[in-house]
Amino acid sequence: MQPIPTFVISSQTGAEKENVLKTFSHKDEFELNFTEPIVDKSDTNEFWQIVQQIVQVAVDRDYDYFLLCKDDHLFTNNYSKEDLFDCISQAKQIGSDILCGDARWFSSAIRVSKKIFWVESFPDSSFTIIFSSLFSGILAEGDKIFSVTNRMFFIYPFMSYPSSFEQEDSRSENFQTNIKDTGFEVSQKVELLDYVSKFYEDLSNENEGQLSIEDFDNIAIPTYIINLPERTERLEHIQKQFAGRQEFDIKIIEACRNRIGAVGLWETIRMIIEMAIDNEDDVIIICEDDHEFTNDYSKSYLLKNIMEAYLQQAEMLLGGICGFKRALPISDNRVWVNYSHCLQFTILYKPVFQKILDEPYNNKVIPDILLSDLVINKMVLYPFISIQRYFGYSDVSKLNHEDKEMVATNFAWANDKLKKIYGAKAAFINKLQDHL
Repeated sequence: MQPIPTFVISSQTGAEKENVLKTFSHKDEFELNFTEPIVDKSDTNEFWQIVQQIVQVAVDRDYDYFLLCKDDHLFTNNYSKEDLFDCISQAKQIGSDILCGDARWFSSAIRVSKKIFWVESFPDSSFTIIFSSLFSGILAEGDKIFSVTNRMFFIYPFMSYPSSFEQEDSRSENFQTNIKDTGFEVSQKVELLDYVSKFYEDLSNENEGQLSIEDFDNIAIPTYIINLPERTERLEHIQKQFAGRQEFDIKIIEACRNRIGAVGLWETIRMIIEMAIDNEDDVIIICEDDHEFTNDYSKSYLLKNIMEAYLQQAEMLLGGICGFKRALPISDNRVWVNYSHCLQFTILYKPVFQKILDEPYNNKVIPDILLSDLVINKMVLYPFISIQRYFGYSDVSKLNHEDKEMVATNFAWANDKLKKIYGAKAAFINKLQDHL
C-alpha cells in the first residue's frame, strides 16, 4: 500500500507542527506535506483558496486521492491502518467523492457498509479523503461543490476527532464528542439511525405478506377537516379536493376560536381526538382547509402506506412536510423523521390519541412542533401526496401571512432533500454487501 498523500493545513514552525508530527508519529502510511494556514481561520474564502492550491498539486501529481487534514486532528482508538485502507477501497468501489474520518455534525445519513455511512451534507471533518473525481469541481467551485455532489461518506466508528473536543472513551460503544445537536451527541445520532433502521426493518420482515390489494376495498378513513365558517373560499377549495374520493369519510369541523391562531388549532386537534376516541377510531386523518393533493396521490398509494405504517407501529404519518432535521427511508415510500413541520394532512393512529390529550400546553403552543416532539414513531410519505395552498393569509402563522412564497419554498426544499436521500439509497444501498 502506497503512503497516503497527506496535506496538513498548519504552521510549519512552532508548537502546531510539533503536535501534528506527534499525532502522525510511527504512522508511515501517511506522507506528510505542510501548508501554511490562513491568518483568519474564520475566513472561509481564504481557506478554500488554500484547498484549491492543494488540489492543483494533487492534479499535477496525478493522485487518485489525498488526505486533507486540519492541525487539530487526533486519532481515536478506533483507528487502524488496515481499517482506513479498507474504507478507502470501499469508498472507491462505490465512486465516492469524499470520505471523512469524523463528523463534527450531520443531518441525514444512511449506513452502506459495516464501517461507512453516506451523508447528506459535508460533515465538517478534520480528516477528509478527497478523491480525484472531485478535483475539477473544487478547482471550479470551491466549497460550493458540496451542494452538488451526492457522494459524501464518513467512517464510523470515527477514526478522528478534533483536539479541541473532549474525548471520553473512543474505545467504548458510547464514544462521544461534545458537539450538541437537539440533545444528541454526534455518535449518539449515528447509533440512533442504526436503531431506527433495524427497528423498522424487523417489523417489516415480521409483517411481510400480510397485506393484499383486497384489503383496500370498501375502506373509508375518518377524515376531519378543520375550517372556520367565514373562510368560505377555503371550504370550497377543500371540498373540491375531496370530491369523488370515497376512501375518505369526511366531517367538516368548525375550528375552535382563539385570539392566538395556533392555540385555536391545537384546541381543535384535541377536540377531534376526543371525537375519535368516542367513535372508537383506530386511525384518523386531520386535514387543514389549505391542503391540496399532489399529482402523486392515489387511493391505493395512501391506503397501502397507512396499513404498512400501522404494522410498523406508526403513531403519525404525514402526507407532506415543509421542514425536517433528520430523515431515514424505512420503505420505498415512507421516511422516518426525527422532527417535522406542517400539519395540513396528518394521519394519526390510536396509540397517540391519549398522549395528545394528556400533553400540557399554554398560549405559546406551536401545534406542529408540539406534535412532532410528542410523537416518537413519525413518518412522512414520499413522494408527497399533500402540500399547502396559499390563500394570501394564514390563520395560524404570522410569518406565513407575511411571506407568501415561504410555504412553497419550504415544501420544495423538503422535497429536494428527500429526493437526494432516496437517490443515495438507490445508488449505494446493497452495493457493499460483502462489507456489511
